[in-house]
Amino acid sequence: MMRPAPLSYPEITTERLRLVCPAAPDFDATVAYLMPGARRFINQNPDEDSVWWSIATIIGHWHLRGYGHFAVIEKATGIHVGLVGPWFPKGWPEPELSWQLLEGSGGKGYASEAARGVLDWLFRDKSWASCISLVQEHDARSSALVERLGARAEGVFHHKMTGDMRIWRHLPKTKAGRKLLEGLA
Repeated sequence: MMRPAPLSYPEITTERLRLVCPAAPDFDATVAYLMPGARRFINQNPDEDSVWWSIATIIGHWHLRGYGHFAVIEKATGIHVGLVGPWFPKGWPEPELSWQLLEGSGGKGYASEAARGVLDWLFRDKSWASCISLVQEHDARSSALVERLGARAEGVFHHKMTGDMRIWRHLPKTKAGRKLLEGLA
């Protein structure tokens, strides 16, 4: 039986954002994502049952893995703008940094700012050597984002439900990480 380490509820702060663990006892996922009228995720049109299952899966991921997506909140307004964080569901090749923004949150640099904060946390506090992002070929915005983050394309992953996705490798911004990235180019 898998027994993860006791769960901590980290919080990451960037210039404009607070990233909080949605599994934390004081985080109200119902208000943030599940109430009727709550903002929905961009490029998705799920029904309320699907959203409930998705949020339950995200919270459960924290309990099973000890890490997961962070709820991303604008500091100035308290408005929820999306989810960003490491994700490693069954069938994935390795842990992935992924993001999902809520309607009206795109084009403001939130995904990039939050992803940089999460990458710093993963490499500094969790001591990860690397992680990937999986991006579908037709997703030009996500491809541009991983390039801005300094990731390098390194192959294709095929998943039976999502199809082919480009694998992008993130490494720490250290001399060793830059040297490894240069070797992958």
